[in-house]
Amino acid sequence: MKNYLLIGDIHSQGSDLALVLKHAKSLNLTPIFLGDLFDSRCDNSETIYVWNQVKVAQTELGAIVLNSNHQERLLSHLKGDPESPSIASETWRTHAEFEEAGVDLNELTTWLGGLPDGFVFRDSNGVQYGCAHAYFPSRYIHPDTAEDYIVYAASDHDKQSMAWGPYDHRHRRIKWWRETFLPQWIRCAGHYHVVHVDQSSIVLDANAGFHDGKIPAYNVNAKELVYFSTSDTQSTKATES
Repeated sequence: MKNYLLIGDIHSQGSDLALVLKHAKSLNLTPIFLGDLFDSRCDNSETIYVWNQVKVAQTELGAIVLNSNHQERLLSHLKGDPESPSIASETWRTHAEFEEAGVDLNELTTWLGGLPDGFVFRDSNGVQYGCAHAYFPSRYIHPDTAEDYIVYAASDHDKQSMAWGPYDHRHRRIKWWRETFLPQWIRCAGHYHVVHVDQSSIVLDANAGFHDGKIPAYNVNAKELVYFSTSDTQSTKATES
């Protein structure tokens, strides 16, 4: 059975990601990237460094990389359907970084387009985890399945929900991890600019890509939450919140 390391939003922070992957290698952990690999919101943007490290992690560590809203935005740019700079200026910047670095954009487009929307696995105690960037629908959990498996959304609605998250009737994000329920599995995501760990939910987004942000990672079997930053690395045991 593999030991997994859930990795939160990265947003083009390559040096911080190098610390995460060093940690994963030292403990023989398989990374699960929960999405938002690119699109820095600050001057420090290491998009190509992130891209190269993630590809190596897939090859050498068997890393799982999930689709996300920022990666969908980039894919739209690459396919010639760019969004307004006022809506996603960081995505225009990311696209330019790939072009300036001479990256094969057809390869990048194919890679982004093939990413799964979700991933399901079990920890050492047999508990199931359903992972997506923003929200994992319960209908993709198969409790009788012992093997790990990837998920491709069966509908556009599910794909949107898994990458962008559910919204209420006022188009406000639903903070689903605040709901009180005790499922037989644990829902995992990034996306929401919050870090939250309890018995039913794991949300990992510590604002990497902003000036004071870090990359959070969660060692599933050890139940340990670690924050990674080149300016400040700290390790704390995860507690219920």
